[in-house]
Amino acid sequence: MILIKRAEQNQVKGIAEITSQCFSGLKDLSMARQWTNCNFQAYPRMQYFVAQEGDKILGYILWKEKGGFRKQAVIELEQIAVDLKYRGQGIGTKIITESLIKIKDYLKIRGASLKLIEVTTGTTNQAQKLYQKTLGAKVETVIKDLFSGDEVIMIARFKK
Repeated sequence: MILIKRAEQNQVKGIAEITSQCFSGLKDLSMARQWTNCNFQAYPRMQYFVAQEGDKILGYILWKEKGGFRKQAVIELEQIAVDLKYRGQGIGTKIITESLIKIKDYLKIRGASLKLIEVTTGTTNQAQKLYQKTLGAKVETVIKDLFSGDEVIMIARFKK
């Protein structure tokens, strides 16, 4: 049974291993650990959630709040990754949908609501379809040569 839950400090190493496996700019494991730990420490602005089965982390998502703690929150889906051995099993969809419920609950407790979600991804990344399906995100613009190539910014808007 795959559970989606807020990441704990002792899972930073496992998250970093998947980061190193999935992101070309973070192939160096020690840099991936440093990056992951830095983000983990920035809670509640940055929130990691993991997909796990038993003690095994299958994937993760990193949500980031942008522009301050506003009543109408703008959240970025900063990173999502699934271990290569577990792709194609719906884990990415599960991580997005279940962690987004937890993000909305967090915002509600804080007295805020979700205005929009921003996602930046490569123009050729197949994950665009996942973001369209799970979030209703639409391409807003293209940024030329941002990281390893051209990137799209996708936005999912929510009713007030």
